[in-house]
Amino acid sequence: MHRALEIQEILLNIFEWERRDTLASLARTCHAFKEPALDLLWRVLPNLSPLARCLPDASYRLPGKITYAFSRPLAQTESDLLYRYTRRIRSIIDFHYGLDLESVMTFLNPPTTRPLFPNLRTLHCTYTKETMPLLHLPLPSLVVIDFSPNIRKLSLFVGRRLIDEAMFKIEPNYMCRWQNLTSVVCPQVALDVHALVHLSSLTELAFTASITTSYDSPIFFPNLHNLTLQSESLEPISHLLLQIRLSVMKNFDATFFRCPSRLQLSSFWANFQAATISRTIEGLQLTQSYHSSGNSLRSEVPLLSFEDLQPCTAFSNLRLVDVDIGWSVGLTDGDLLTLTMAWPRLEGFSINLYWGWSVESRGITPSGLLQVLQTCRSLNTVSLAIDTRGYTEFPPPQAAPGLTLLRPLSIRVLDSVIDAESVPAMAAFFAGIAPPDDFYLCARHVCVDRWGDVCRRVCNAVDYHS
Repeated sequence: MHRALEIQEILLNIFEWERRDTLASLARTCHAFKEPALDLLWRVLPNLSPLARCLPDASYRLPGKITYAFSRPLAQTESDLLYRYTRRIRSIIDFHYGLDLESVMTFLNPPTTRPLFPNLRTLHCTYTKETMPLLHLPLPSLVVIDFSPNIRKLSLFVGRRLIDEAMFKIEPNYMCRWQNLTSVVCPQVALDVHALVHLSSLTELAFTASITTSYDSPIFFPNLHNLTLQSESLEPISHLLLQIRLSVMKNFDATFFRCPSRLQLSSFWANFQAATISRTIEGLQLTQSYHSSGNSLRSEVPLLSFEDLQPCTAFSNLRLVDVDIGWSVGLTDGDLLTLTMAWPRLEGFSINLYWGWSVESRGITPSGLLQVLQTCRSLNTVSLAIDTRGYTEFPPPQAAPGLTLLRPLSIRVLDSVIDAESVPAMAAFFAGIAPPDDFYLCARHVCVDRWGDVCRRVCNAVDYHS
């Protein structure tokens, strides 16, 4: 065997692309391959059942289930045997799955002071009635230093029963004791504002926001790059932004369920500007959860205008702008041009992809769309209504003189009425705007079947999906 294969790092790079069954064979057939193959084989554990299967004399499979259980307490020698594998584990996908509750307690409280999972860095768990008390324990099997697990990434997802019983607003205070966390993703779990103080060192955070008492002073997140918030309405999210300060924010994603008022949207923008640094924000998503019945309320909601989105122009470093709320949209050609000119690095621009614009909306003209593409050369996704009224002249052979797209282009046409006389010109426009291999055209919420005629005319030149 070549001496290079005696270097563990080289073997890890080679074995990293192998299948699990191949790794198991490598570990059994060659002593030099055993350690790196086992490291990769056990790096990511799907659930806890493989550990129980390592001890056939002490465990058994529950009748009619794929869950295992221990038949007796583990001996020290058995715990030492498990440690040969558990020390290699870096990530557990389903911490709640594969063992019955009593057996999970066995893992959490091993018969030795040595942590059973000393190198665990990522933990995914479903937040259920059974796992809640487990996560509130000191977890000696995870403890490394100062009673704090060395876990860096924690993901919690609420079980369906808890959502149905409205029990998902739980304060997971145990996380305040986990000092090494860099990422906490629990989109359905409400975090108390006082818990956020202990999580201020995170780089990624996702949770449910609710209006609580204000903290005495602003909470600083000096390293937070990604913030994802969920709430019943926009108001709790806006209230939270008054409590925090973000120094290097990159991506902000807010999802809510109730349609906001114009005053609530205005307050949100004001608080957002106060919380973040406009030089760093790159991705902005503001989404009202879509329901098919929501369109029936269009006559009762505000009309989204340029003034409602103008505060976004202060964030000149934006690469993604995605606003989708249950309002009708009244943006015109000039409005959209002014907005996009403020974001020269823009890659994705979407307004009401799922809620739609309404048939009365004008949207951007074909010539205006060309100007947007010329200004934002990195654009690869556009979701807008297109104003085709009076567009009957065929564009020149080169529809966009001087236009050089840096990436394949995807255009989603929303709520756009097209007259019969505009069909040939629009077909020629889309066929000439980009090379066929770099173009994707999609129509959503369209109100007139003539868009189908446009698509049939360009189908030989572009890849169209309805």
